[in-house]
Amino acid sequence: MLQAWTADQAALADRSARLQQLAHTEDQATLARRITQHSQSYVQDHATPALQAAQRGDPSAHSTETIQEGERRVAELRSELDSLAASERQLAAEREERSHETVGRAVTAAAVTGMAGWLLVSVFVVGYLARVVVWPVRGAAAMADHLARGELDSRVAEIGVGEVGELTRSFNVMGSSVQHNVEEFARLAKTQTALRRIATHVAHGAAPAEVLDAVATELGQLIGTDGAHIVRYEADGAATVVAAWGTPDIGLPVGTRLSLEGRNVSAKVLQTGRAARMDSYDDAPGPLAAHLRQHHVRGAVGAPIFLERRLWGVVTATITREEPLARDAEARLTEYTDLIATTIATAQARADLATSRARVVVAADQARRQIERTLHDGVQQHLITIAIEAGDTQASVPSELPELRQRLSSVTHGLTGVLDDLREISRGIHPTILSDVGLRPALKALARRSDVPVELDVRVEGRLPEPVEVAAYYIVAESLANAAKHAHASHVRIDVTVHSGWLRLGVRDDGVGGADPARGSGLVGLTDRVDALGGTITIASPPGQGTSLQAELPLDLPLERASLG
Repeated sequence: MLQAWTADQAALADRSARLQQLAHTEDQATLARRITQHSQSYVQDHATPALQAAQRGDPSAHSTETIQEGERRVAELRSELDSLAASERQLAAEREERSHETVGRAVTAAAVTGMAGWLLVSVFVVGYLARVVVWPVRGAAAMADHLARGELDSRVAEIGVGEVGELTRSFNVMGSSVQHNVEEFARLAKTQTALRRIATHVAHGAAPAEVLDAVATELGQLIGTDGAHIVRYEADGAATVVAAWGTPDIGLPVGTRLSLEGRNVSAKVLQTGRAARMDSYDDAPGPLAAHLRQHHVRGAVGAPIFLERRLWGVVTATITREEPLARDAEARLTEYTDLIATTIATAQARADLATSRARVVVAADQARRQIERTLHDGVQQHLITIAIEAGDTQASVPSELPELRQRLSSVTHGLTGVLDDLREISRGIHPTILSDVGLRPALKALARRSDVPVELDVRVEGRLPEPVEVAAYYIVAESLANAAKHAHASHVRIDVTVHSGWLRLGVRDDGVGGADPARGSGLVGLTDRVDALGGTITIASPPGQGTSLQAELPLDLPLERASLG
């Protein structure tokens, strides 16, 4: 990427050496040495470190301090160039004055001797000196001034000869080098900005499809094409669009299955495993090529995406405008394939982790429900049978055996207490009413059993996904227990609504406050459960102002989201 920059550095050093050879006086030699030193210092101590910092993503590369330092160095260089130009103008003026004297003598000689040809020669000499010395030096000085003001496309006509011509060519080389590196710096800065936006999506836990859409958008804008698509290769030889960006739309939205028959960029990449390019789809066979022609796609480039050394898919960039694709389009596209692969792997790993955590929660809930059913249908029913038999036996005891009757009565009461305790344990393991009739009746049952008066407002129609109902139930149960045991509350309000694919749950009490979620295992467990389902939970509990809990649970659970493959 920086080969041109390296070549320009070598060329600038060579031109600087020649510039020193141009000096006609000691003052000019001193100025030439200063210009050489300032040029080398600008490249070695400022421009090169700034570009390297930009490549590393270091924000100091485009800081105010870095920019001001560059402007200061350019100002110093311009000052030396102005001095050199002034010196050269003075010498040129002296040469011009001597030329005028020569012309005067030639005119006198012509008048005396009639040799008018000397006049023509003198005029020619004056014009020649002005054209090959004065004008090039003045142009070089003007160009230095333009460069210092940021007009990087300024150039000077290379009309000088000898050392003066070398000077103007050196200035043009320097201008081209500075312009190239400034443009490269701007491109790197844009790339770093795009990378930060993509990294933000990944860090915020966005779904893989959302991350890939962001990648396609940023990539298309960086490359400067009309469209960008990320396509996944399928086992049956077809392909699927997993991310799309484009203006105008070329009719390949996310989810489109592509036939790779015929000739197209995606097929070429699949066949070779290397970047490919098509400057025209005219007369190209195959359904995909026909579709692209119908949508006025004039050319495309593609680069392979490898995941764990496996050809996973291809990223393509298309153009519908008249002008052709840039010559380095596929090379630039290839620069970003590692980024795309890393982004896909990272986003998929996060999605897989979220799916795995959600499945663990679901599996635990199913196990708890199975235990509850076993207790209800097995142990509980067996105890009920024993209690009934004990009651029947008590009723059949003769009245002359009151002691035995009393003992059987105690056994019956004990069995009834055990059954009550077993039912309470069973409800703690998994609430049967929640599985049977849903969230609203289950929360009403919790409110009735609460030791603190509860104001309940549940605006939920129908059944919700079971993991969501279970999580909401346990949040309310834990909150009511804390309100009674720790907050010493006299009132609790519970609000439950469903909006835009999310269950929103709020629990607020008027207790003493000061609750610390990190110190209570119940709240920690609830937080883990909500996080595993892709939701959020926040608790505010200022001392003396009660406790407020807000939770949001997605109805589209992570375990139901599609994988990128």
